[in-house]
Amino acid sequence: MNKLKEFYWDMLYRLFGIQPKNAGWTSFSPLKIVPEYTVNLEKGQVTGEVKYNEKLYLTVIVDVQNERTVVKGGLRRILKHTKPFKKHNYIEIIKNEAEYFINNKIANPKKHYDKLF
Repeated sequence: MNKLKEFYWDMLYRLFGIQPKNAGWTSFSPLKIVPEYTVNLEKGQVTGEVKYNEKLYLTVIVDVQNERTVVKGGLRRILKHTKPFKKHNYIEIIKNEAEYFINNKIANPKKHYDKLF
């Protein structure tokens, strides 16, 4: 029955462009410029910095405990290096990572990721 349902929706999409309500698209792209993190577990704050050629372009300070985010800078000058990601994508990435670091009490993210990979 599941195969029939998949076939049905596939044909509707191909013929008429109709998609089921629970369908969507996800695209995956490598993150070319990876943010650098500084974590303060006592304050529950994480600072994420986006740098290119040793120059700082974007700083995102996330206060996880108080649910506040401060953003300084932008990516306008390095857009060709960050595509398809934009400023709001980097802010979301840093906010999600900040919550992960604070909730899992990870004080040194670089050391943590070195262990994983």
